[in-house]
Amino acid sequence: MNVYKMLNEKLKEQNMSKRFFIACLSILLFSFGETLAQGEPIELNNSSFEDFARPGQQPRGWYDCGDINFPLETPPDVHPIDDDSGRNNFGVTKKAFDGDTYLGMVVRENDSYESVAQRLKKPLMPGQCYSFSIYVATSKIYKSGIRGSEEVVDFTTPIKLSIKGGLGFCDNAVSLGKTKLITHSDWKEYTFKFEPKRKVTYIVFEASYKTPTFNPPNGNILLDKASAIQPIPCDENFVEKPIVEITTPAASPKTVTAKKYKLIANVKNVKEKRKILLKVNNKNIRSFNFNSANGKLTSNLKLKEGNNKIILKAVNTGGDDTDEATINYEIPEEPIVVEEPKSEIEEGLGDLEEGETIRVDQLNFEINSFKITNDSRPVLNDIFKYLNENSKVSVEIGGHTNRFCDTEYCQTLSTNRAKAVVDFLVQKGIPSNRLTYRGYGKTQQITFSRNAEAQKENQRVEIKILSLGG
Repeated sequence: MNVYKMLNEKLKEQNMSKRFFIACLSILLFSFGETLAQGEPIELNNSSFEDFARPGQQPRGWYDCGDINFPLETPPDVHPIDDDSGRNNFGVTKKAFDGDTYLGMVVRENDSYESVAQRLKKPLMPGQCYSFSIYVATSKIYKSGIRGSEEVVDFTTPIKLSIKGGLGFCDNAVSLGKTKLITHSDWKEYTFKFEPKRKVTYIVFEASYKTPTFNPPNGNILLDKASAIQPIPCDENFVEKPIVEITTPAASPKTVTAKKYKLIANVKNVKEKRKILLKVNNKNIRSFNFNSANGKLTSNLKLKEGNNKIILKAVNTGGDDTDEATINYEIPEEPIVVEEPKSEIEEGLGDLEEGETIRVDQLNFEINSFKITNDSRPVLNDIFKYLNENSKVSVEIGGHTNRFCDTEYCQTLSTNRAKAVVDFLVQKGIPSNRLTYRGYGKTQQITFSRNAEAQKENQRVEIKILSLGG
């Protein structure tokens, strides 16, 4: 007996009309057809990152993209590391959301970042839409070393998770989604809608931060329980759930000494102000501005002494999202003015007259490059401090090279190095109209010795006082 006949017999038993039966059967067949059209979910291997908890080893089923991007760096880590001695666990003790372990990834101040990838069992196709979710958190403690240094630092600056894809391991050419800055230490589920512009056969999870920046952060994110990638209809009525991110303060808790504080946040996928709830200390705040075009929200808050708990929530038909922050208002005591001693470069600049020049020591660049090395930041900050405190002074930054290069190459390199210093000072806040740069190449040698060590004297940056503004 076929299915139709069997159902027909049931009809007679239940005294149902054929017309009603056919309508029900049509609905069932239509739903079944839609499911087939959408396709089966794409399961990820080891989606909860289960493995032996250990540092410097990506979980099974996942490929470490650092082997390609940053071969000198260690792989991501499987947490929490069960070690009674307290060694090698980075201080990360958070319980997994699903199973026993989870993935930890970091970004580093040397401009490197961690990411993992795997081949999809079935490719993501252009013209098709997909839904995906993953649980994300950050650890309040994540202590680790920096390559080339014995120093142990805390990787706790808020960063983001980027989801990307491509046609090979660690190919991140196709952007699929990105979280807000992760500031919460509790597990939260993030849901994404993918609509790839081209075919994707590999998926990449990447720890990321805002670029470009002169000061890359040390930060961490934790990942657990990634869902299957579910094909969904590309429905124009599909509504992505809100994304709420408090950007100022960037870190919580934040201690301030002013009673008024300007809160700044991004609220995405919401068009109406009435869909947003702002609370301070459990009191609804209605005096906030919201620009639905760019999602920027601002509010001038009046704080009470002590901790002020801020909750920002947004809802739409696709769901809701919440972000929280704590601002600690401390009434300032009478300030004790302690004058900081001036650095050697500040003292030297302060003694110069118009037209005089001083050489900047401890300012170094990578070999044959205009990229400033990290150990140069203290002296750059000292130059900024002098110019910031002497707001009428204008200077020229001059770059010089040794004699062991072609004239044209030396000229270009010295100009770019001088410009890199000016760019740093402008980024820090010095007006560009107070700064000029010039490359002198090898035209102003201090020594003509062919000794390589002596030639280092020629390879330098100098600051010339153009105007004291008096």
